[in-house]
Amino acid sequence: MHAMSVIINFMEKTDFHRITNFGVIYLNIGRITHTPTGLADVLCDECELKLKIQNTAMEVFRSFGYRPVMTPTFEYFDVYNVTTPTQAEHMFKFFDTNGRMLALRPDITTSVARMVATKADPKDIPVRVSYSGSAFRNEENFSQARQREFTQTGVELIGESGPAADAEVICIAVETLLRSGIKNFKIDLGQVEFFKGLIEQAGLSEEESGILRRHINDKDFIAVENLLDAFDISEDMRRRFAGLSTMFGGVEIIDEAIGDKSLNSRSRDALINLKEVYEILVSKKLDQYISFDLGMVQNIDYYTGIIIRGFTYGVGFPVCSGGRYDGLLKKFGRDLPATGIAIGVERILATLYEEQSDGDRAKIGDYVTVALAKGRLAELSVDIFERIGFEVAALREKSRKLIFTDEKNKMKFILVKASDVPTYVEYGAADMGIVGKDTLLESDKNLYEVLDLGFGACKMAVAGPPEMKGRLEGRNITRVASKYPDIAREYFQKVKGRTVDIIKLNGSVELGPLVGLSDVIVDIVESGKTLKENGLTVLEDVCDLSARLVVNRVSMKLKRDKIMDIVMRVKGEIGS
Repeated sequence: MHAMSVIINFMEKTDFHRITNFGVIYLNIGRITHTPTGLADVLCDECELKLKIQNTAMEVFRSFGYRPVMTPTFEYFDVYNVTTPTQAEHMFKFFDTNGRMLALRPDITTSVARMVATKADPKDIPVRVSYSGSAFRNEENFSQARQREFTQTGVELIGESGPAADAEVICIAVETLLRSGIKNFKIDLGQVEFFKGLIEQAGLSEEESGILRRHINDKDFIAVENLLDAFDISEDMRRRFAGLSTMFGGVEIIDEAIGDKSLNSRSRDALINLKEVYEILVSKKLDQYISFDLGMVQNIDYYTGIIIRGFTYGVGFPVCSGGRYDGLLKKFGRDLPATGIAIGVERILATLYEEQSDGDRAKIGDYVTVALAKGRLAELSVDIFERIGFEVAALREKSRKLIFTDEKNKMKFILVKASDVPTYVEYGAADMGIVGKDTLLESDKNLYEVLDLGFGACKMAVAGPPEMKGRLEGRNITRVASKYPDIAREYFQKVKGRTVDIIKLNGSVELGPLVGLSDVIVDIVESGKTLKENGLTVLEDVCDLSARLVVNRVSMKLKRDKIMDIVMRVKGEIGS
């Protein structure tokens, strides 16, 4: 019998109270048969492969002299908050029976650092430990590669400084990836002290350096240049900062940087450290897996030296990450140097599945795939690619085709819905994409936003009846309708300093204030004609919008020469 028929039959034979209880039970069936969002069951075949990856990693760790440890799945919230307070909002927090705040571990390194700092016998230093277990992050915008529960396996070398220690954990990462079955990968090395030395030499404030660091790390070339124009720094320092976004590649990047005789000792020592680590890896014949990125400057409050990131085809995120964190154990009462590497087991798993579905990974490296938003944005994008020498005539033809190939230049173009462009690029299904800034802000994807293309220019604004201007300034707005709820929420919370009810609409957002659904709207404004025709006006500008060129973070490293050639040609074209 159909489930609804059962309910109706049951309703005819029972009282309201029992009906209500039955309804609750019936509605909860869907909840108890599925895992919570961001968590997943691991069935037999996948579980066996996942355990194999973990066991392989632990065997490699053991061969290097690392012994396994286990830490609690949750600890006092302050353990993690004291080390990475900016991540507090992404932790799963709860209270024990005494009212003390606890948190599921967002990573395992911090727990290991606490354990060694408080329990290791001094005669056992340096300590080499390994681990494998689940970590948890309460991400609002997560994906298959960023689950709320994920498995980390890794090593921590605590109590030993110097390039040999950093080289050791890099060797472990390389060996683990190779033994896991991944052959085509790069271990990217950066050095936060190089950037800190430049900041020190330029005399920039903490606020200025924070904004600059974010743009450099995102490889937003135009934003970096615009920001530097506003700084009172020398032309030499301006040149160095402007070049950081493109200072990634082989060891020649380090050699070129060391050749700058006017660098201060802090930056120079950082480069020398990278070169010493590299020479150790060369002696072990591992240099083919190593690349450098002096613009990799995220988390500089956590890392104190070398930064390590591992990239491979098929996964749009690093498969391993780590580096030197000499200041961490001091926060637990014991000042010891430390370095380590964590490997994402699910990301290794995803890479292996990709390689099974397409064994010839070299072919993927031959092409650069560009995702274009269907419609007017695609037409303007095609114009640019045509002007810089690509074969795009087929894209102008009216057809239902979604994939177009320029065999001569080894380029592929795919046409997708505008809102999907960031997703295709983030996951690595496309290496590059062109999409509006509004879509990027709303999607909040993990991408490199490299160029502002200038076309499709408009603005995001708060609009409403003219009489709402006073209420907006007087903080009396309570309801906001928008097609872009995340942008609206971010603006009112962080810029206006207040919480409002955000009402998500998918069309005719101008109707919101007219029928009393909302006080104001947040929407894209071009000419303002539609607003005027409906008796509305722009009350405040939120941000300027235009088309942006975005790049997948892994593709930028693995296809550096091809992608940078395209970026520079596009940059030259829009600047002419």
